Amino acid sequence: MDYARFNYVAQPEDNISRKGLFPRIGEYDEWAIEWGYRWTDNTEVQDKKESNKLIVDRLSKNSRLWFGGEGFNNDPRAQTEDLSDNAMKAGEYGIKNLKLVIKNLPEWTKEEGDRFQNLSEIYTQVLGQFSRYSNHVTKNIGGVKETFKSVEENGSVYEPELKSKQKEAVQWLHSQVFETPQWLLDKNILNKIAEPVNNNVSSVQNNVLSNVLSTARLARMLETENRFGSETYSAVELLNDLKKGIWQELQSGSSISMPRRNLQKVYIDKLIGMLPQATATATSGNTKNSDIPSIARGHLTDLLANIRAATPRSKEQMTRYHLMDAMQRISLALNPKS
Repeated sequence: MDYARFNYVAQPEDNISRKGLFPRIGEYDEWAIEWGYRWTDNTEVQDKKESNKLIVDRLSKNSRLWFGGEGFNNDPRAQTEDLSDNAMKAGEYGIKNLKLVIKNLPEWTKEEGDRFQNLSEIYTQVLGQFSRYSNHVTKNIGGVKETFKSVEENGSVYEPELKSKQKEAVQWLHSQVFETPQWLLDKNILNKIAEPVNNNVSSVQNNVLSNVLSTARLARMLETENRFGSETYSAVELLNDLKKGIWQELQSGSSISMPRRNLQKVYIDKLIGMLPQATATATSGNTKNSDIPSIARGHLTDLLANIRAATPRSKEQMTRYHLMDAMQRISLALNPKS
């Protein structure tokens, strides 16, 4: 019922049968059919009470029957096309399989007379699957679990995702997405299917980072922290953890590659977009009077100091130009000319 199209967690050495690789009717499917189509002669009021008792009883005995909504809430447990109770572990296994696919893609797609359309199409699907795993992980950040309950049941309906799991999600994004995934940039493939004009891998990276830094997510994290206290993963912690990874070259003094430079510019632009002069004309929700502009200003100020300190140590010309540009962008945003 969650549209998982195949078992992407399974590894070749697991020797999983074909039945275990592709979708089939499961416990939840049978339960959903029973709940939706079971015949009763009760009145509407009686049916509501009995259905509630049935749901509570069945769930207490089998957690696999839990319904997590349609995936439109902020619960990381309720997502389409995902597997496992840990998107980070599942995504890691999924990427291992994608790497195997990429390695064999030229040979597996070879067909007489084909002008690399097969290679192009399947590579695009691999990129899309990689993006899907990344989005599964991203939903953990600022996640709020929504466990539907009736008044007869104990416990809260809403509770934040574990702080440790949210930090795990950020670290996964650093290692699998924000660190340039070179395995997707196989020249043996790209030189046959794509002119060097647009970098689709960078597009995935930039989209994921923009999603993580959405004002809706940060606003939710602020409200969650206000309600649940220090046990939650705060918006300030998120930005600090992101900066440690995305701007790690400032500490190491190493050259910054083009994909990383692009990613860092997206990072700056997203934060600049949260400042009061930007939010005053925003059409996607007014955050002007929330803590978001304050956090963005403080974080950009700290980042500007870090870049200023690192720029003189940079020996590679393009890296130095990039850092000079970053300083100028931040300075103008923090102190706009009248």
